[in-house]
Amino acid sequence: MSDENKRKIWVHPWSYREGTIATVALLVLGFILQALSSGIILRSAGFPWNLISGLIFLTLLITAFVIWQKHPLMKFLGGVKAALPAILGFTFLVLLMGFVKQDVEPKSSVSRILGLTHIVRTWPFILINVYLMILLGVVTLKRLSPFNLKNAGFFLNHFGLFLVLFSTALGSSDVQRLTMNCYEKQPEWRAADISGKTVELPLAIQLLNFNIDEFKPKVTIVDNQTGQIVELKKKAQYEVLDRNSFDLYNYHLEIEQFLETSGKVGNTYFAVNEPGAAPSAKVKVTDKNGGSAISGWICSGSYVHQPEALKLNEQYSLVMLPAEPKKFSSELSIQTKSGKNITTTIEVNRPFKIDGWTIYQLSYDTRLGRWSNLSVLELVRDPWLPVVYFGIFLMMGGAAFLFITGKPKNGGTEDVA
Repeated sequence: MSDENKRKIWVHPWSYREGTIATVALLVLGFILQALSSGIILRSAGFPWNLISGLIFLTLLITAFVIWQKHPLMKFLGGVKAALPAILGFTFLVLLMGFVKQDVEPKSSVSRILGLTHIVRTWPFILINVYLMILLGVVTLKRLSPFNLKNAGFFLNHFGLFLVLFSTALGSSDVQRLTMNCYEKQPEWRAADISGKTVELPLAIQLLNFNIDEFKPKVTIVDNQTGQIVELKKKAQYEVLDRNSFDLYNYHLEIEQFLETSGKVGNTYFAVNEPGAAPSAKVKVTDKNGGSAISGWICSGSYVHQPEALKLNEQYSLVMLPAEPKKFSSELSIQTKSGKNITTTIEVNRPFKIDGWTIYQLSYDTRLGRWSNLSVLELVRDPWLPVVYFGIFLMMGGAAFLFITGKPKNGGTEDVA
């Protein structure tokens, strides 16, 4: 039997066994508290109470370290044998978040009671997060004395990670995520939060113009009786109207005329550029088996025009599907209480930042499509984000410093690596 197995538990020096027990105990305690509270979604207090609680936490941590820095417990908390199991426990919760869809209604009573659909706002996550901050805080304080060049990289690395966890935990309640409906030529300064509550903003936004770039529409064949798309080998077949001819199922299609925006007069479509104009095409369809051919118009339809299909025979018809958006953007005029007056264009994955707010392109009136006079925006404000970025910057600086200077002499065997 090894010395590790012979050693009595909770006898110093503590090892990975005690570290694992502490982490598992925190997780179990967290899930018990979550179950006893009937799966309540925990919400931390906003400013200034979150800042006050953070300062109290720091004060208690520093005071405890100064008084008991020679105690074996502090040596354990500042070592890898406590940190590694804690990191694994934190990783376990993160993996749960990956396997269980978050921020949705729970599908089972177990998910609801244990809070599996909102893990970041449950007791297990908070307890592990606080435990990790204590471990990082202790190991960071240990490297302050003596503070020298050899310890600088290690300090920057761990203090940066501490800042990221600390600011993320405290700042979650201060994050504002709002949705705003902007109509053309109508200034808007009100938005709604996730609960639907109206929030007045220190800025006004006016939609000057909304633009959509669309892909060429697709065509497919549907069953006349069911209206369902015909499948070939259990897979629906589509073709994009981006070339003059192609094969679809047992048919050969030739595009005689394609109109990106059109309106119907009599039995014919003409190119027009007015609200509600829809894509249309005149096609010639040849049955490759029988050789018969038919020609006519198809149209995807819009909120003004009815879609039109080309009946191929008693069983099948050729239809055009609505064009899918390739890119959509909003030209905005933004005025702030600080006196700024800015015109800018935003699109998906290209937001605009102003006075602490980040404005994202979220959606539009899908019924109107390219003729939408509504742009749905998402406005996000996270006042703690600069602290998070600063922590990440410190971590990068510490990693670069360690890369240049090498490891500390003790090789990181006692402290968190």
